[in-house]
Amino acid sequence: MKNLFLASKGHHYTYEELFRDVGSRKMACSRIFVKGNDPYQIFAAIVHSLWLDYPVELLDGDFSDEELKRMGIQASDLQPALLDGLPEHPPSHEEVTARLYPKNWTLSLYTSGTTGRPKKVTHRYESLTRQVKTGSQWKDHVWGFAYNPTHMAGLQVFFQAFCNKNPMIYVFNEEQKRLPDLIEPYQMTHLSATATYYRNIFPRLQSKTYPCVRRITFGGEGFDDRLSEKMKQVFPHAQIRNVYASTEAGSVFAGNGRTFTIPSSIKDLVKINENQELLIHQSLVGTMENAEVGSEWLNTGDVVQKVGADEFAFVSRNSDFINVGGYRVNPLEVEAVLTAVPGVADALVKGKKNSVTGNLLTADIVKEADAEEDEVKKAVREHASRTLQPWKVPRILAFVEDIPKTRTGKKVRE
Repeated sequence: MKNLFLASKGHHYTYEELFRDVGSRKMACSRIFVKGNDPYQIFAAIVHSLWLDYPVELLDGDFSDEELKRMGIQASDLQPALLDGLPEHPPSHEEVTARLYPKNWTLSLYTSGTTGRPKKVTHRYESLTRQVKTGSQWKDHVWGFAYNPTHMAGLQVFFQAFCNKNPMIYVFNEEQKRLPDLIEPYQMTHLSATATYYRNIFPRLQSKTYPCVRRITFGGEGFDDRLSEKMKQVFPHAQIRNVYASTEAGSVFAGNGRTFTIPSSIKDLVKINENQELLIHQSLVGTMENAEVGSEWLNTGDVVQKVGADEFAFVSRNSDFINVGGYRVNPLEVEAVLTAVPGVADALVKGKKNSVTGNLLTADIVKEADAEEDEVKKAVREHASRTLQPWKVPRILAFVEDIPKTRTGKKVRE
């Protein structure tokens, strides 16, 4: 469709329709909360806030009343007041994107809250669009939108697409299963998603190839080399990229595999401490709720391995390590071994409390549809015993239909 802005759940919205809609909205412009799961309504609210230069806060549509209460948000806050005196004519794309550094505009979003109360992080336009590229070479891109639109990874895709007036095809949540039927009709060129997303969708994709796709981006979780090779089979013309981003700092690093390169422009704003944790200078970070006063550096909580003067590889979240008999086990390492076994579609490694070793390792396994459960279990045990040190071998294996995910589409490890 000509000048398509968004295809979502069977609906098509053009850029002309978007700006007419934005121009007709009359609402309070001092601060507004946007709660919901409809990507079009979320994106239109962001464009409106940029146009009229006022702060906006994004809330997940499935935040419960209790969560909102703990966050200090009342039901009345979700009802914007009507406002008179708006501009007579709707904005154009040029008017909105010309506001490269809007004076009053900020965008606040919330951490997923899987380990406690969701915390607010507030960004200015500069930090959200740090990695956005514009120009003629980016004008013909068509984006598969495979993230939660109220989270950082989704916002990164939105701004890259919007600033270049690119179409976005919504393929998140229930729409994910429709991805194989949407790639060719829309001539999708770019797809950015978590590794979990790609593992879930791969069985639906593997029966054919999609030459129109030019880039596949991993983000939000540890990179998986074996999964990357599978993606290359399905998308033979696609460059594989890996992006490091966080709610606090936005998109910061990129690489062609497991290794990230630290750009020379921020070399002095990144360091790795004695515990191999990645630290990012506060100048690259949004304003965080309850931030440590006087702290110059943000500890990301990510354990990394330095592999060159300006390169590092992601190892795991510090909080994800499991103590087994005094050994710190990285569940991502174990999962990579398990998913290399034929018949295993995905795996989730967790710790189970044990009075002797502190924890026992357990593994939830999603098998491929045509695989036999007994054969897969035997193969997993044999391969893990050959490949891993004894304390890294899962003692309990369970087969599950799927692996629970957070609001951002990552595996739930709690």
